[in-house]
Amino acid sequence: MGPTRLSTAASTNLALPLGAVLAPEESYSFRPIHYLGSKLRITGPIIDAINELARPNGSACDLFAGSGTVSLALSAHRPVTAVDIQEYSRVVCSAMLAPVRGPKSPSAMSLVAAARESEFFKKLSRAVAPLVDYEKECIAEADAGNPEPLCDFVEYASLLAFDSSSAEAKGRRLATALRSATKQLAKEGLSADQRAILTRYYGGVYFSVAQAAELDALLDVAHGLPLRQRDYFLAMVLSTASEIVNTVGKQFAQPIRPRDAQGQPKRHLTRQIIRDRAREPRDAFLHWAERYDAVPRASHRHQTIRADYRDFLKAPSSTPSVVYADPPYTRDHYSRFYHVLETMCLRDNPTVSTMRLGQRDVMSRGFYRVDRHQSPFCIKSQAPAAFTALFEGVKRLNAPLVVSYSPFQSSEGGRPRLMTIDGLVELAEKSFKRVEVRSVGRYAHNKLNQTQRNARVFYDAEVLLLCSG
Repeated sequence: MGPTRLSTAASTNLALPLGAVLAPEESYSFRPIHYLGSKLRITGPIIDAINELARPNGSACDLFAGSGTVSLALSAHRPVTAVDIQEYSRVVCSAMLAPVRGPKSPSAMSLVAAARESEFFKKLSRAVAPLVDYEKECIAEADAGNPEPLCDFVEYASLLAFDSSSAEAKGRRLATALRSATKQLAKEGLSADQRAILTRYYGGVYFSVAQAAELDALLDVAHGLPLRQRDYFLAMVLSTASEIVNTVGKQFAQPIRPRDAQGQPKRHLTRQIIRDRAREPRDAFLHWAERYDAVPRASHRHQTIRADYRDFLKAPSSTPSVVYADPPYTRDHYSRFYHVLETMCLRDNPTVSTMRLGQRDVMSRGFYRVDRHQSPFCIKSQAPAAFTALFEGVKRLNAPLVVSYSPFQSSEGGRPRLMTIDGLVELAEKSFKRVEVRSVGRYAHNKLNQTQRNARVFYDAEVLLLCSG
C-alpha cells in the first residue's frame, strides 16, 4: 500500500457550552447532552465531505448517531436516517429531527405542573423525605466547615446498594435515614416501581435525592405521552439530567470521588457537590424546553432507528446516497458514559453489574447496567472485523462512506487507538476504489478526566476517510 493520502480542511477550535447553538450558513448545530467526542465543532468539514460524495438532495445515514449533532447539521441539506444501538440516542435524535410543536402539544410548563402535582411524586417525596432531610443536614454541615458527613453521603447513600445489602451505610445517622426511606418506599408500593428508578438507583449517587425524585416525576409524565411527544419531552429530561448531574466532566462513567487517596475530603469537589445539588430540575427543564423549541422545523422527512450498525446495513429502511460513520476510537465503551440516560429511556429495573471486594460481590461504583452495550470497535481483537463489516456493508449498498477517526500519537500520551489510520485505509481499500484521508485541522475532543489521559492538543486530532467507487 502506498503512503496515506492527506488533505486538509480548516476547522476552528471553539469552547462551546452545553446547549450551544451554531448556525453556519444553512446548517444548524445543537449540543443536547455532554458527549464524549462530540463533533459539534467540526460539523462544517464533515458536511462538506458528505456533500462532495452524496447525490444532490439524496438521503444520508448517520450510522453511529450518538448525541445527534451531525444528524441535525445534515438535516438542513437532505433527508437523514439517524441510527444508533442506544435508545437515548434515538430519543434525542428524534426530538431534534422531528420536533413537536403546535396547539395540540403540551407546554413544558404544563408538564412541570403535572409532574409536581402528581400523586406519584407526592408518594415518592413522602417516602424519601428522611433521606432528603438528612442530605440537607450534610450540606449545611459542609457549608459550616465539616464536609465529612456529606462525603459519606455521596459515597454510601445509595438506596439500591443499601437495600441489596451489597454495601453498608457509613455512620448511624445515614443508616437510619436509609432504613427509614427504604421502609417508606415499601409502604408506598415503590420498592420495585420502575417509575422511581432514578431515585432508587442513582439518588444520592449522581444526583441529590430530591433532584432524582423530581426527575422521576418528569420522566413519568413524559413517558405517558404519545410516541413523538414522548421523545420530544423525554429528550428535555435527558438534557436536564446531563446538565445537573453531580460528576466531574458531567459524564455518567462513575460517581464523584469526594476524598483523596489519603481519605481526606477534596475541598474543591465539596463546593461542586453543594453547587450541583442545589440545581432545580424544573428550572433546567424549562430552560431546555426553550432550547429545543428553538431548533428549526425539519425541511425534509427524517427517521431515527435503534439498531446495531451491522443489522441496519443488512436491511436498511431505505437506501442512503451516503453513509457517515463515527465509531468509537478507543477501549472506552461509550455505553459506560451514558448508562443512566439509557436507563431513563428504558425504565426497566436493570440488573447492575458487580465487582469482587474482598470475600463478597458488591455493586459497581457506577451502578452500570449489566447488559450495557459492548462495542466491537472498543475491543482490540474485534476492531478490524468491525471495520471490515462497516466497509463491506456500506459497499453493498453502493453508497459512498465518510468515516470520522482520530489518529494516535504515542508521544502525546493520549488514549491509544485500536486501529491506525494506515490500517483503516488498507481495510477500506478492499471495498472501495478511492479512499482519501482528510484532516479537519486543529481540534480537541471532550476528554476523559484522568490526568494521565488528558493529552495536550495536537494537530490533525481528527481525520475523515472519504471512501467511494
